[in-house]
Amino acid sequence: MRKAVLLAMGLALLVVPPPALGHGFGHLSLESLSADPGRVTGGDVLAAVDVPRFVPASKVAVTLGRRDVTDSFSADPADPDRLVGLVSGLRDGRNTLEASVRGHWFRHEEDELHLFNHPITGPVFSGPHQTPFICQTAGTDLGPPTDSDCSAPTRVDYVYRSTANTFKPLANPTDRPDDLAQTTTRDGRTVDYVVRVESGTINRAVYRFAVLAAGGEAGNGWNDRLVYEFGGGCGTGYHQGTLGSGAVLDNQMLSRGFAVASASLNTFGVACNDVLSAETLMMVKERFIEAMRTVPVWTTGWGGSGGAIQQIEIAQNYPGLLDGIMPSATFQDAQLAEPTDCRLLNRYFAGPGASLTAAQRTAIMGFRNNNTCVSWDLAFANVIAPDLGCDPVLPVELRYNAVTNPTGARCTVWDSMVNVYGRDPATGFARRTLDNVGVQYGLQALQEGQITVDQFLDLNENIGGYDNDGHPRPERAVADRKALRIAYRTGRVDQGEGGLPQVPIIDLRGYTDPTPDIHMYIHSYVLKERLRHGGSGENLVMWRAGGAGVAPMTTAAIDLMADWLDNLAADHSHRWKSRKVLDAKPDTAVDACWTPAGERIDDPAEIDSTGPCTQLYTPFRTPRMRAGQPLDSLAIKCRLRRLDPGEYGALTPDQEQRLAALYPDGVCDYSRSGVGERPLARTWISYGD
Repeated sequence: MRKAVLLAMGLALLVVPPPALGHGFGHLSLESLSADPGRVTGGDVLAAVDVPRFVPASKVAVTLGRRDVTDSFSADPADPDRLVGLVSGLRDGRNTLEASVRGHWFRHEEDELHLFNHPITGPVFSGPHQTPFICQTAGTDLGPPTDSDCSAPTRVDYVYRSTANTFKPLANPTDRPDDLAQTTTRDGRTVDYVVRVESGTINRAVYRFAVLAAGGEAGNGWNDRLVYEFGGGCGTGYHQGTLGSGAVLDNQMLSRGFAVASASLNTFGVACNDVLSAETLMMVKERFIEAMRTVPVWTTGWGGSGGAIQQIEIAQNYPGLLDGIMPSATFQDAQLAEPTDCRLLNRYFAGPGASLTAAQRTAIMGFRNNNTCVSWDLAFANVIAPDLGCDPVLPVELRYNAVTNPTGARCTVWDSMVNVYGRDPATGFARRTLDNVGVQYGLQALQEGQITVDQFLDLNENIGGYDNDGHPRPERAVADRKALRIAYRTGRVDQGEGGLPQVPIIDLRGYTDPTPDIHMYIHSYVLKERLRHGGSGENLVMWRAGGAGVAPMTTAAIDLMADWLDNLAADHSHRWKSRKVLDAKPDTAVDACWTPAGERIDDPAEIDSTGPCTQLYTPFRTPRMRAGQPLDSLAIKCRLRRLDPGEYGALTPDQEQRLAALYPDGVCDYSRSGVGERPLARTWISYGD
C-alpha cells in the first residue's frame, strides 16, 4: 500500500504544470519603446521584454532574425520583471525580433515583434524628399556634410550653469568648476547644474537635445519629462536650416529638470510643412529615448507663431507625439488670409484708395494698427510667389523663373507641401488653396457707415487677386477645388478633431494688437472655436498678458502644464482620453490674464465678454472678418449666394450695375460650410510608400 501511495505521488509530481509565463502571471511579451514598430528609424530600436516573475532572466533569449541579441538586454532598474535593450543592426524594411524562454523545464513560450525600419535620413511618412536641398551643417559645429542627405557625425558636449547665470563649456563632465551653480528640480532634487547636449542630423535636419547630467552622468537630475521646442516663421524649404548649439539650453526648462529637444526642420521659418515637422519630431524623440533608455513620462510642445501652428497641427494629425501643447502668439493653422489680403489692400491704399483716411483703412482691415497689414505683406506674402519666396541660401540659378528657368524650384508654401497637395496637371505646379472670389472687402465698414457705397465699390473693383505665380492681377484668385478637399481631409485646416481634444492646451498670448505686430489676439479665439467645433473646447486654457505680466504668466504656464500632465499620467483607467484630460485639469487651469504690473486676474476669455481681461486686452478683427466671415467659420473658399442689392441701402442705377458686375456669380455666404469643407479623414496619414 505504501508503495502504491508513493507511486501515485510521484506520478502527480510529473504532471504538475510549470509556472505560468508572462509579466507576473501572463505571457512573455515584446514591446518597442522608442518608436511605433512600423516607424522605426536609424537601424536600431529600444525594446523591452516583459518576463514571467518565476522565470529567471538568464532563461530568456532574444534574436533579430537569426542573430542572437540577448546580450543587448539587461534588467530594468525600475522593474525587475522587465529586460530592456537597444537592438542595432536592423536592415531597411521588415525585421523580426523574437523573445523566447530557454530550457526544458519551461513550456515553450515566445513572442515576436515585427519592425519596419527606415533610414535615419528619412522619409517615413512625409513623402519623397524635397529637391534641390542645400546642406548647412558646415555653418554649425557639426562640420561639413558627409553625404547628399546633409548627414554629419553625432557629437556630445557638456556645459554647466555658472553662478553668473550663464552656460559655459565643460571639457570634463566630472569636473566641478569653482563657479558651478546648482539647481533644485521640480521633483525636489538639488544637483550640480551640468548639462549633456547631443547634436547631430536626423531626417536631413540638425537636431539637438539637452538633459541634466550631474557628475557627468546623463540623466542625473532629469525629471523624466521632455519639452520639445518649435520655432516660428513660415519658409518654403529647399534647405536644411541651422540650429545653434545653445538652442536647447533653455534655463527655465532645464533648471526644473526637464529635458529639451528640437531640430532645424521643427522651425517653420525653414520649412512651413507641419507633416515634415511631425516626422522630424517623431525621429528625434526616438533618438532621445534610445540615448536615455527611458520613455519620458510625457512630452509637451513649446513655441510661438509658426511654432504654435506646428503644435496644433501635430496634436490633431499625429496624436501621441505630444501629450500637451503650449502654443504662444497662436495662429490656428497655416491657412491664413492675412498675408495675401494685406498685399492686395496695401496696393490699393497706395493707388486708387490713397484718399481713404486712417480711420477708414482701420475700418476696412480690422487691425488696431494700420501698419499691421504692412508687416504681414513684408513678412509673409512672398511665400505665395515662387520666384520671391526663396530663402537666400538657395542659389538663384536653382530658383524658378517663368522665362529663364521654368522648371526651377518654386518657393511657395504649397510647393513646400506638394506631397500633400499634389500637382495641377494643367500647370505642373503644386495645387493651391488661395482664393478670394466673392469676398466683400470692407463690408462691415460700409454697414457701419465708415465708408460710402462708392468707396466700397471702388475697393472691390480694384482689389484684384493673384495669378498662378502669386503675382497680383485684376481678377480674383481661384483655389484648386481638389486642393481644398485635401486641406480639410488631411488636417491642414485645424478643425479641433483627431487628437486635439485629447491633449491639455495652454494658449499663451503676449498682447501686441496695438503695435504693427502680426500676432493678433483674435487667433486665440479662433482656436477656441475650432476646439468647440471638434469637441467641448474645455481642454483649452487661454492666458494673456502685457508688459511685466508676460514673465509670471510664462512661469505659471510651465508649472501648470506639468501638474496637468502628471495628473493625466497617473490616471490608468480605460476611459476616453478626452474625459481623462478634463478630469486631470488642475483648479488653476482657468482662463486668466496678467496685468502689465504682473497681477493675475481669472476671467473667461469669450469674444463678446466685457470682463476686465477683455477690457485690458481687446481682440481686433482681420480683413476677412471685416468682410463678413464669422469667427467660427472654417471656409478657405466661401460658397456663394445670389446678390441682393437691397442689402446695401439705396443704390443708384449705376451703383447697382457696378455691384452686379463685381459679383456676377454672387457673394460669400458664410452661413454655409466652405467649398470642399469636410471632416478630417483620419490621423497618421502617410504621403510616401
